[in-house]
Amino acid sequence: MARANSRGLPYIYAILSAILVALSPAAVVADSQGPTKILTFDGAKGWLNSKPLAPSDLTGKVVLVDVWEYTCINCLRTLPYIKAWYSRYHSDGFEIIGVHTPEFGFSGDAKNVTDATKRLGITWPVALDDDGTIFRRYDAAGWPAEFLYDQKGDLVETQHGEGNYPQTEAKIQSLLLAQDKSLKLPAVMALLPQDSYDKPGAVCYPQTPEMFVGTWRGVNIANPPTGRDPSGDLNFTDPGKHADNSIYLQGYWQESQGRQGMIADGSGDYLSLSYEAIQVVGVLKPENGGSQRVDVTQDGKPVSRDDAGADLQFDSSGKSFVTVDAPRAYDIVSNKHYAKHELRLSPQRYGVGFYSFDFESCEVGSDK
Repeated sequence: MARANSRGLPYIYAILSAILVALSPAAVVADSQGPTKILTFDGAKGWLNSKPLAPSDLTGKVVLVDVWEYTCINCLRTLPYIKAWYSRYHSDGFEIIGVHTPEFGFSGDAKNVTDATKRLGITWPVALDDDGTIFRRYDAAGWPAEFLYDQKGDLVETQHGEGNYPQTEAKIQSLLLAQDKSLKLPAVMALLPQDSYDKPGAVCYPQTPEMFVGTWRGVNIANPPTGRDPSGDLNFTDPGKHADNSIYLQGYWQESQGRQGMIADGSGDYLSLSYEAIQVVGVLKPENGGSQRVDVTQDGKPVSRDDAGADLQFDSSGKSFVTVDAPRAYDIVSNKHYAKHELRLSPQRYGVGFYSFDFESCEVGSDK
């Protein structure tokens, strides 16, 4: 998931545009990739949950360097395992160093990262890598990237993208036991339901690729604007007939800073998304703070409760909506069955920014 930000990350965008699709959900493990010795975290613009740390502070510990970003769906899907490992093994000599390299301008804001770590329950040290200095130093291939080091600071495993959680946890255990054979460690945790693509009989259906609403990564908006008003707002007219895997806008919209997203002007504006997948996650932002309601329909009707994502709500009349109250990723739909659908997201007033959409489509066996 490569996204521009106003703090200057041009080095990431050229590299990641060709590889990001491969990171979801497929994962690559290669012991030879990444720095063979744990490197410094110099260049961090600040630290959360810790004073600044150096490799010398980590000698004698098993260390997982986790390169992540708080709006990244792949990072969020990896997080439950990392949290469990920290809870299970921190007292036995296991440490995590989170390296937060932002994808959007707003996701590099220290307050937003602080709020996100609290919301997500992240308690380990996090280096704020606003300029991507640490990202480059560790030769991360995208988000997430995991580098596991032994007690001497030697690289043991590199993991790009999701997956291989039992293998990684088993290596953590073996490193801890090599130093203290008396440790009583729990059984390696089973895969979570979200990671069914790693299980026997898994089927990954074709899915819509990640789509960016802003134009800085190319144009994903299928209907060009029909004009620009004196204030600079762009006017879009929905043609009604939609191509597959496409975004269409209706009404007046503003370009966000750096053209990273599009901001709806108000009631009557909407974004229509034609997609094929099981799950849809969108990165949305209340541009003026506060809380914004965005009505959601699928195939012209309120989303079924059976197909609701974790962030979808329902009012007393049965309408489905998302409350956008922070700049983050929102789990909008998680369909019971894989299919092609048409989503419409309709802000009820001015100020909702739309930045990207991600899709997942893996299940164990046929979902029919």
